Amino acid sequence: MPTLKGHLLIATPHLQSPIFTRSVILMLEQNEEGALGVILNQPINATMSDLAGKIFVEGFEWDKPISLGGPVPSSLIVLHAIELLADQEIIPGVYMTADGSKVQELVARRPEPSLVVANCSGWGPGQLDGEIRDGSWLTLPATIYHVFGTEETELWRVVVHEVSRKNLADLLGVRDVPADPSLN
Repeated sequence: MPTLKGHLLIATPHLQSPIFTRSVILMLEQNEEGALGVILNQPINATMSDLAGKIFVEGFEWDKPISLGGPVPSSLIVLHAIELLADQEIIPGVYMTADGSKVQELVARRPEPSLVVANCSGWGPGQLDGEIRDGSWLTLPATIYHVFGTEETELWRVVVHEVSRKNLADLLGVRDVPADPSLN
């Protein structure tokens, strides 16, 4: 299977894990060793200011909400649009940073758009491919709008609608399907 880096995983009702219910995951990496991503639509009741003086030495004020990226403990991950402070580019215009010194620089800059996630989602070799074959996940190429431009509470609904339109277009063999085909 080709890499899913830069794609979204969209949880289907077949997925039994409560942490992934109606989740949308941005895939950061996939190779023969496994896969890594972060949930985009699971805000938690914490902000970056809550971490000042705890995991960051200096105090600061930034009311940026923190999201839960998944069940796997990891360093803080920031998705942002500043190429200079990137560990890697995920899709054009969306960069990922987990390096501590770069994250501190990002905190000092308070970039927008950005998304801060604690933890990540991970799969062992072949595990994700099996879950996709079993119908637990749908996939869709990610856009900057998916990452930064959609309300977290609406993201799952928005991308399920996009996948439905894409699948309908593929089934019918047409290139463009209107947002509401019933209006035709």
